[in-house]
Formats: sequence, structure tokens, C-alpha cells
Amino acid sequence: MKHTFLRLSIAFGGLFGPAYLANSASDGVYPLTENSWSNPEFKKRFLGSYGFDMEINPKITSEEAELLGVVAEFMNTDTGEAIRQLEAAITPETSAAIIYTIGSLYLQEGELDKAIERYRTSIERFPNFFRAYQNIGYALVQKGDYVGAKPMLVEAIEIGGGNGTLYGLLGYCFLNTGDASFALDSYRQALLFQPDSNDWLLGKLNSLLDTGMTQEAIAMLSDMIEKDPSNANFWMMQANAFMGESDHEKAIANLELLDRMGGNSPRSLALLGDLFLNENLPHLAVERYKKAAGFSELSTDKIIRMAEGLGARGAHSDAVELVNELNSARATISPKEQLMILNLQAEASIAMGRADEAASILEDIVAQDPLNGKALLSLGDYYRSKEDLENAMIQYERASKVKGFESKGLIALARVEVTLRDYANAVSRLKRANALDPKDYLEDYIRRLEAVLRSS
Repeated sequence: MKHTFLRLSIAFGGLFGPAYLANSASDGVYPLTENSWSNPEFKKRFLGSYGFDMEINPKITSEEAELLGVVAEFMNTDTGEAIRQLEAAITPETSAAIIYTIGSLYLQEGELDKAIERYRTSIERFPNFFRAYQNIGYALVQKGDYVGAKPMLVEAIEIGGGNGTLYGLLGYCFLNTGDASFALDSYRQALLFQPDSNDWLLGKLNSLLDTGMTQEAIAMLSDMIEKDPSNANFWMMQANAFMGESDHEKAIANLELLDRMGGNSPRSLALLGDLFLNENLPHLAVERYKKAAGFSELSTDKIIRMAEGLGARGAHSDAVELVNELNSARATISPKEQLMILNLQAEASIAMGRADEAASILEDIVAQDPLNGKALLSLGDYYRSKEDLENAMIQYERASKVKGFESKGLIALARVEVTLRDYANAVSRLKRANALDPKDYLEDYIRRLEAVLRSS
């Protein structure tokens, strides 16, 4: 459970910058940053030239060499024309090298399916084709087919020997398919070749966290922070790791430092507020929550949850202030979110003794959400406190028909009937309530009421 929470915290916390947040929020996929096709240096390193190591890559004929010389001028200026000329020259005798070159041009153009098809054809013509396996692996990674990419990358390593990119991509595939221990082994190998790769370092960190090796991850992050103390992501990651170890004091210290360094984000501030609230320090939580709520990118739902947390700790006026600011600052609030706000305002009004104000809000709630059992019971309690027993019973009756509130509604009705000295009906309702949700105190209450009935 601890590690599941930790991963969720990392995914929520913006640990790898905007690109990572976009990916994580939508599909839970770990990103590649420097080792992606959008990085020209990676592209150059990965594809290399169109020449080959002849021991693990196919030879070309003199005619094919001449053809490559003709199309070479188009490869960087008009890839489409280079592909057209090479495709037109294909015969059953065309070497795997030419087919591979077409695949690489398609890969360069982002036409992944066509690239994979050509690479597979080149492997059929030259089964020991290192670069074709390597590039299929990468194309499948780009498609998000991590299961399919793994055997291709493994085959490339077996044929041509490992390098940082191959081991790193293999680790990336293992990480995204839930094989964290294999991912960790692969990333460790990748870092032997490319020790400064942020992708592989961050991949290793996530693998350590997923395998429960949190202390090693914390130590690794300490080294990274020492080398780059201004990197807010590292401080945030380590805070999440401390939370995974239930070391909230150190997590708070990290987030406070981040705030003082000016590296905070709405998520880091909200998380800091949550930690203060968990430590029963709502006055410190409020300050961070208000600061977090000032960021437009923090979701309305999260702000409402923050306010609910304050209300649960008795900071009702602060909770209401937070959602009132939300109402005035946000142009669009969904009907569901508006109901959540009304519920919170009603609970705060009740807690602060503002009964008439609470009743007005509760009427709004049940008008919009007729099956809100909690609001119906609260409204019934209000009418009962005003000795309007008829309206109280109407609300309790409605609550008794709402799934999950049947027993509470029946008990509330029985109490009104006891007030009216209708003991027979009260006993009947209490027996139904006890059948739905047996309680010792209900059985005792029923026995006492039955005794009253017998004596009357």
C-alpha cells in the first residue's frame, strides 16, 4: 500500500516537468525526454549514418551503393523523394540494407507502421540484422507497444552487444509494463554507458521506488540534489520518497525549502498543506492552501478537497473562505463541484451554529440533488429543532428511501414518532432499521419501547 501511494504522489506531484505531467495524468506512462525523437542529438546518435558494420549488418552491392549515392542528397532535404526513389528500385534481390534504409527514412518521417514493416522485411532478408532490431524496438516504443519492443531490444543486445541507449530503452519498456526489478537492472546497465543521462537516472529512481528500495532512492536523490540544488523536481521527488517512508517531518522540510527557494508549484504547496493538516496543524495548512489556490492550474476538485480537509479539522471559516474565493475566481464550476461546495458550506454553517443559513443551503442542495441522503437528514434535523415535525418527517422519509441512508432515515423517523408518543410505529421502524444495519443500541431501544407499549 505504501508504494502504491508513493507512485501516485509522484505522478501527481509534477516531478519531471510539464511533459511528464501531461503523460502521467492521462495514461500513467513514464516519459522519455532527452532520449526521444524530438531531440536532434538523440536522432543523430540513434540512426547514425546509413553505412553498416558488415559483421552484424548486411552488405550492399555496387549498384546499391551507387543508388544510395544518388539519393543521399535528398535524405536530409527531401526525405519523401529519397523514399520514392528507393521504393521504386526494390526488387526481390534488393539487399536488406536498402530495405532498412527505407525503414529508417520512414522512422525519420514519423511513419512508424511503414518503418516497422520495412525493418521486418530487412530482417527476413538478413536475420542477424542488429540495427533493424534496434530500430524496430525504438519504433515500437514510440507507438507505446512496450511488450512488443522488449524482445526486439533484447535481440539487438544479443547480436550487437549492449549500449546505453538499448539498455535504457529496455529499462523504459520494463518500467512501463510493471517489471520494476528488470527495469532497475537495465537502467543500471544503461548508466554504465551513459552515466549522465537524466532519462536513465530518473528511470532508475522510479524502479527503486517501485521495488520498495526507497532508502536507496532517497540517497540517490541526495546526491542529485547536491549536484543540482536548484532542481525543484529532485526536492519534490525526495519529499514523496520521505512520505513513502512515513517520514513526514523530512517531507515537510523538503517542501518548505522548495517554497523558500521559489521553486514551489500548486501541487507542492497543496501537498505541504496536506502534510500540515495530517499533523493537525490546520493554521499552517490554510496558508499553503490559499497560496496553492492562487494558481489557475490547480483543479477545482482539489481545492474543494482541501477545504473539506480544513472543515474536518474544525477550521470551518477557513474552509468556507477557500471555496468562496473559488466561486468568485473560477468562471466555470461543474454542477457536481457546485454541489460539493454547497455541502461544505452547509456543514460549516451547522458547525458554526448558523442554523437558518444552513437550512437555506440544504434546501438548495436537495432541490438540485433529491437523493442526497446526508442533506435530507440534516434538513430534517433542522425542522425538528424548530419543532416543525411534519416537515422533519417528510425529509426523513425521503432519506429512508435513499440507498445507504435507509437505516438512518428510519431511526430519525422513529425518534419523531417517540416524541409524538406513537410507540407502535416507532418500534416498527426501528425493527426495520435494525434488520438493515444491526446495532446493539437499537435492540436495547426496541426492548425499552416495547416495555412502554405493554405497560400502556
